[in-house]
Amino acid sequence: MNNEFVGEVAVVTGGAAGLGREICLALASSGAKVLALDVDGAGLKETKLLSTERGGDLQVFHCDVADSKSVKSAFEFSEKEFGHCTIMVAAAGIALYTDYLSMGEKDMDRTIAVNLKGPLLCAQESLRQMEKAGKGSIIFISSVQAVMSLFGCVVYAATKSGLIAAARTLALETGKMGVRVNTISPGTIDTPMLDRDLASMNREEAAKFLEKVKAANVLGRIGKPSEIADAVMYLSSPKASYVTGIDLRVDAGFAALKNI
Repeated sequence: MNNEFVGEVAVVTGGAAGLGREICLALASSGAKVLALDVDGAGLKETKLLSTERGGDLQVFHCDVADSKSVKSAFEFSEKEFGHCTIMVAAAGIALYTDYLSMGEKDMDRTIAVNLKGPLLCAQESLRQMEKAGKGSIIFISSVQAVMSLFGCVVYAATKSGLIAAARTLALETGKMGVRVNTISPGTIDTPMLDRDLASMNREEAAKFLEKVKAANVLGRIGKPSEIADAVMYLSSPKASYVTGIDLRVDAGFAALKNI
C-alpha cells in the first residue's frame, strides 16, 4: 500500500468486475476509503475480499445506477460511512452488440439508462458532497467507440459519446467548486466484457478475432485493466490539478491508426 489517497473518499460504479473492480482496488490500495457499487452481489463480495487481502478500506453497496433512489441511497451510505465523497468514477456499463434494426426498445432503454443516465445521476449525487468538501474529481469511463465506429454498436457508441460531451460541459459548472470532470476512453481491454464477446466463438474464430483486435492498435496488444486504473489514479490525483474537461484516450493508438 501507499498513502497517495489517504483522506479521500471514492465511490466507484461497476465495482463487481472488470475495470470497476480494478479501479476500486487501486484506489483502496493507495489509501482511499472506497465504496464499490454494482448490481452483482457475488462480484462485490469478491472485490471486497480482494481489497481486504491487500489491506484496503473498501465497502460495497448493491446499487442499480439507472435508479435514482438506489443511487441516492448509495451516496447517503457512503457519506455516513466515510464522509464527503471526493472522487467519483462511473465505470459501470453494458454493451449489446446487435444490428440496430433488430434492437428492441427494452434493450435500447437499458443501455442508455446504465451507460449515460447512471453516470449523470452519480455525478449529481457526488457533486452535492464535493461542494461541501470544496474539492473533487469526477471521471466517466467512456470508450474509443465514441469516436471510432464499429458495426452493431449504435446505441452503445451514442451513450459513450454522450459521456464525453456531458463531462466537458459539466466541467464548466463545477470549476468554481474546485471539482474537476474528465472522461477516459479505453481501447480494447482484457475484461469480462471481452470474454463475453469471445464466448460465442469457437477456438479458431476467437484466435482470429484476437489477432485482428491486436492489429487494430499501434502497440499490437490488448490492454490491461490496471492500465485504465492508472489513468484514473492520475486524473484523481493532485498531479492532474490543472486538468478538467478533457477526454483521455488509453487505447494504444487505436483511434490514431488507419489500417489499409
